[in-house]
Amino acid sequence: MQNRGIREQKRRETLQRIRDAAAGLVDKHGYDNVTVDDICHAAGISRRTFFNYVDSKDEAILGSFPFTFTPEALDHIRDTPSENVLELVIRSIVVEPGRFDGPAAKCRHELLEHNPGLMHAEATRRRGFLTELGRAIYDHFERFPGDRRHAGSLEDEAHFIVVLFQGAVSRYLWHPPDSADPIAQLLENAQTLSNYTKDMTW
Repeated sequence: MQNRGIREQKRRETLQRIRDAAAGLVDKHGYDNVTVDDICHAAGISRRTFFNYVDSKDEAILGSFPFTFTPEALDHIRDTPSENVLELVIRSIVVEPGRFDGPAAKCRHELLEHNPGLMHAEATRRRGFLTELGRAIYDHFERFPGDRRHAGSLEDEAHFIVVLFQGAVSRYLWHPPDSADPIAQLLENAQTLSNYTKDMTW
């Protein structure tokens, strides 16, 4: 039991060393000028160790992506009637174990702000999972047309939900909360965005 605790502590320390090295290098040299080998050298580890802890340079810098949709979650979105499909989507999301484990919010914010390449990498990480989500939402509206709130096409309404969801996730990732429940925070972000758009005049 004690050995397991020591191993876990060492693992956390190594992961933090990788993250600190990655963030420091990007801050100093810029995202496009930092390689995995640079991070390994700065952290004092091998490439093999690096990939035992993180999947990519992007993950080392940004932290692991905290949300996913399992096949079961996507099926739940397709098969569950709801008066608020955006809420259904958020409540169906799967939160990866552990809190957001990237650099501190201020550091992460500055890295994204000053490195357009890193901002692009952040968007790319989300693209695949948003595509699958859009298909599930489209299928939902096809099955439950009474849940629709827009007179236009199914594609348009599914896209609106994806865009609002992406906004809620982006706000979460831009300022990761220290202790708030991620689902509750996403719901609050979505409600804030929705209220903001309703108050706009054109």
